[in-house]
Amino acid sequence: MINNLVLQRLKEREKELNTLYRIDELLSVQDLSVDAIFNGLTDLIPVGWQYSSICEVKVSFENKEWQSEDFRETEWMQKADIVIDNNISGEIKISYLQLIREFNGTQFLPEEQKLLNTIADRVGNFIFQQRLRNSLMALESGKESENENGNGQVLSQADSDQHWKWRFRMAERISELMDFEKFGIKAIYLIGSTKNATAGPASDLDLLIHHEANELQLNCLISWIEGWSFCLAEENFHRTGYQTGKLIDLHLITDEDVKAKTSFAVMIGAVNDPARLLRKDSPE
Repeated sequence: MINNLVLQRLKEREKELNTLYRIDELLSVQDLSVDAIFNGLTDLIPVGWQYSSICEVKVSFENKEWQSEDFRETEWMQKADIVIDNNISGEIKISYLQLIREFNGTQFLPEEQKLLNTIADRVGNFIFQQRLRNSLMALESGKESENENGNGQVLSQADSDQHWKWRFRMAERISELMDFEKFGIKAIYLIGSTKNATAGPASDLDLLIHHEANELQLNCLISWIEGWSFCLAEENFHRTGYQTGKLIDLHLITDEDVKAKTSFAVMIGAVNDPARLLRKDSPE
């Protein structure tokens, strides 16, 4: 006999599959406009989530936004990038408006992040195929498509921006999870190519950490960052094929460095190329 927990899981999988079917049906219209795509997503996505009644959606895409009526950012959020032609062109955000039940620090099921990633991939592929068709039509006709559906653009020749954007989001995540008290940290900053939005496939992720750690705390911090560094290098390899060994370039500074403006500390509050503050424990 199927117990209640197994039955609940099966029901959630059924909801997820039905949501994918409906989104595939939405994307079956070849000339669908971006307005129709993203307005459709704000209606369809909540139905596939565990707590549909408090689930809200916001889509950002190429400087435009679509969102469900009651959307607001809360502490219970998920997101996935929309990638077009190797460029991160937008994102889908999911928000729960209130706490119902948390497990391991989140209200979201692991399958729901996979579902959101799948939806973002399918939308990105759909728009990519539309623009690829428009590019071919433009080449054949000798002019750009005049399609008014919002997807009439041809594929751009701009350099990919996905490298700095996912590195930036990982830097934000690292700063969120870092235990300042345990490691003796006062502030964490982002510097270098990721901060300047110029990172390429082989670029480091440069973190600048202001600390007051003792030797034990410092060793623990370095080990913790190295763990992230190896993991992100592996992720970068799967994304780009570039093998970097480690991805994070860690720069450590103390109160004395900040006061004397030595080394990388000079970048804090600088007029030119300043460090970007990710998080601080107390006013500096």
